[in-house]
Amino acid sequence: MPNCLIADDSKVMRMLLCKIMENFGYTVTEAEDGEDLLEQCGKAMPDIIISDWNLPLIDGVDVLYKIRADKKIAQPVFLFCSYFKDADIIRQAIDGGADDFIMRPFDEDIIASKLKIIKVLRGVHQ
Repeated sequence: MPNCLIADDSKVMRMLLCKIMENFGYTVTEAEDGEDLLEQCGKAMPDIIISDWNLPLIDGVDVLYKIRADKKIAQPVFLFCSYFKDADIIRQAIDGGADDFIMRPFDEDIIASKLKIIKVLRGVHQ
């Protein structure tokens, strides 16, 4: 079963994203800050990372840069999920190696459409 790592400092946001990704057939783990996200990736790289841009300790974009810079590891799909609507921020994410950017608020259908675009949708919505 494919796995997904959700990184957000909001427990409610992690719970919502976990539920959605579980509905799509993913095993889900959580991280509440950037250091925890990197630590978990060091143990076992997930298939997909969904991260907030603003994470405590290490920003999500810095985590993205660290992961993309390491050419020795399997590269996961990396999605940002944030309130940012600024085109420059979104462009920075995509230019830095993010596969897509999900703007909040969102629902299960929006997540499904993003996963379809990057061809990683699993489960009943395929």
